[in-house]
Amino acid sequence: MKIISLLLLLTSSTLMAAEQFRIEDHFKNPAKIPAPVTAYLTKELGAVKMAACKEIKPNELFEAEIVSLNKSAKAYVVKPADMCLCTDHHCPVWMFSTKGKPTKPIWSHSATQTLEILDKKLNGYQKLKETSAEATRGHESIWSWDRNNYMEIDKTVWTFDTEKNCRFTEETSQLMDGRMVNHSIKCFQDPPK
Repeated sequence: MKIISLLLLLTSSTLMAAEQFRIEDHFKNPAKIPAPVTAYLTKELGAVKMAACKEIKPNELFEAEIVSLNKSAKAYVVKPADMCLCTDHHCPVWMFSTKGKPTKPIWSHSATQTLEILDKKLNGYQKLKETSAEATRGHESIWSWDRNNYMEIDKTVWTFDTEKNCRFTEETSQLMDGRMVNHSIKCFQDPPK
């Protein structure tokens, strides 16, 4: 009986595991992007950014995958299909609701490397984790649903201080009403990996 319970627990935790999307990887289950989303992204990025990808048609510049945010809410995660819209392996990423006519994102980030749909929820929706890191700097943010879109609630930013030979880390936590509840600055002796 204990073995069956353990197997059920492992199976259910595997099913609830977070989904992770790396900016360099193509989506495993690509979805057709609605025309209003492509129109929004083309306008949002502007002519200068779009000119960097002059060889590629606008409807081929982006790729999407549909993710579940709870039992009934789904969203398109949209990112560039080509690195021409990115800078130093940091790319913009957007999330649009699949309900109705998606005309504006419910979440976006202008330059990231990884988006993760966490198995933890707040206000009935999965939390999001966005990360980006290089040898000398990086950041990680947690986002929660506020009934209309996602709001950043935790942020950690770090840079490597060569003079002190430590990783200078600034952590900020705040409530969804914008009030800060925690803010700390530390210099850890371990170098970035």
